[in-house]
Amino acid sequence: MSNRNPLDYTINKPITGSFNPFLYVVKDSILFFSLSLILSFGLFMLYSASGQSLNMVFRQLTYIFGGLILMMVIAHLRPSSYKNLLMHSYWLGILLLVYVLIFPAKGYETSRWIDFGFFSFQPSEIIRLILPLSLVAYLCRTEKKPQLSDWLQTSVASFICAYLVYKQPDLGTAIIVLTSGLIPIYLAGLPTRIIMSYLGLATIVSPFIWSSLRDYQKQRVLTFLDPDVDPLGTGWNIAQSQTAIGSGGIYGKGYLEGTQSQLDFIPESHSDFIFSVIGEEFGLLGITLLFIVYGIVIWRIFKIGFSSETAFERLACCSLGFIFLLFILINVLMVIGIIPVVGVPLPLISQGGTSIVVHLMAFGVILSTKKSRL
Repeated sequence: MSNRNPLDYTINKPITGSFNPFLYVVKDSILFFSLSLILSFGLFMLYSASGQSLNMVFRQLTYIFGGLILMMVIAHLRPSSYKNLLMHSYWLGILLLVYVLIFPAKGYETSRWIDFGFFSFQPSEIIRLILPLSLVAYLCRTEKKPQLSDWLQTSVASFICAYLVYKQPDLGTAIIVLTSGLIPIYLAGLPTRIIMSYLGLATIVSPFIWSSLRDYQKQRVLTFLDPDVDPLGTGWNIAQSQTAIGSGGIYGKGYLEGTQSQLDFIPESHSDFIFSVIGEEFGLLGITLLFIVYGIVIWRIFKIGFSSETAFERLACCSLGFIFLLFILINVLMVIGIIPVVGVPLPLISQGGTSIVVHLMAFGVILSTKKSRL
């Protein structure tokens, strides 16, 4: 009879000559340190962007602390121990998206929130993590190459989630959810002929999608094409954001010295438009340093992914890496006016408890695929 500890099947233990408690906890010191830098910087920027609101900062800190605990717990699980759970978590995501449409939280303008009193969250934030991981688990459920039925089922699953988010209504997040689902499908080897058929279908249905959009959604697109069409309305956010970033120059105006942000010219400066506050107060230099740290995080994600042992681990890690990069790009491009305004926070910096926790849980999954000596 074997004397092996059953926990050996579910816990990743570092294989090292001497036990290092710090490395055992964080699994990857470079990644952990980079994440800590971004999170700490985010708290300082949130204090500035929120009008020096300590309550908002402490609330964000609480979510960060909870997210880090979840990240470390997940990081020390073997991917094989939760692979099947991830595959079936898709149905939990669907249940949450349907629930929020039927029983929307009171006091909110849209049907996007579930409120339990002591805390509230947006299911659309959670589905950004659940959807890609559940699809990865499904596509890698066997050693066989995915078949046509697998591509179709996973594609339909992505469209269903995106449609339910769109009905909240939240067009921007719906597009992001759809993209988050299609990324792992593409990385798993989606055939070119299916990609071309999807593009053709999108072209055919685009007029119908446009006609079904709400007036404010159409206005956002029109404002993107011509920001001067409504400078005091939908174009206000972009105009003020561009002014703030441009006025920051090379070195910025200094911490808490940004006029656009401190005088509340930038709407949602503590959430979606916090990047413009960074640009105004720390200038091009501060933005460059932030991108460097983001770049280190992304480098570690893909290094871990490429060194993973199984197809599931590689695909899950790389999919989450591309999704993390996608969120950064969408937020920055939105703030500087290159793409229409969508509700995407700057990862790990913008105010938002659900977003922080979900991102840190995703990093837990990434770290759980890391080899001990990588």
